[in-house]
Order: sequence, then C-alpha cells, then structure tokens
Amino acid sequence: MSLRKVRRIFLFYSMILSGMFTIFTGFVLYFWPRGPRSGQLIFLGFQKQFWQDVHTYVALAGVILITLHILENRNCVKMYVRETLKG
Repeated sequence: MSLRKVRRIFLFYSMILSGMFTIFTGFVLYFWPRGPRSGQLIFLGFQKQFWQDVHTYVALAGVILITLHILENRNCVKMYVRETLKG
C-alpha cells in the first residue's frame, strides 16, 4: 500500500473520530446543568472544565485535519470548482 493511500485513510478516519467526539462532548456540554456550582458536578469522572477543554481541542484538531484533507485532495477540489463554475 502506498504512503499516499495510508495518509488518505488516516485523514479520513481521524476526521470521522474527531467529528464524533466533538458531537459527543457538545451534547455533554449542552445538557450540563447551569448555575452556581454546576462546574463542580462530575460526569464520567470529569468536571465541566475538562469537557470544555476537550471539546475545544478536538474541534481544533478536526479543523486541522479537514485542512490537511483538502490539501491532500487539492487536484480533485480544483476539478470540482472548475466543473461547477463551467456549468
């Protein structure tokens, strides 16, 4: 298997995992109780600040992975843009 194919497979599955984990942490934060001392509550062994940090870093990693994916497939992206603007 070529290195390029391995890179593409890695990027694809990394983006999927990043997206799923971002959605999961987003739901955790969305349904987290509001108000005083709500940050002291624990879910799956972690407090709210941990979940906020994980959500931020995983989402940032997802943006980086998507950027790398677009760069890896830039020839296809150019072709799609050309065909779209032509039609």
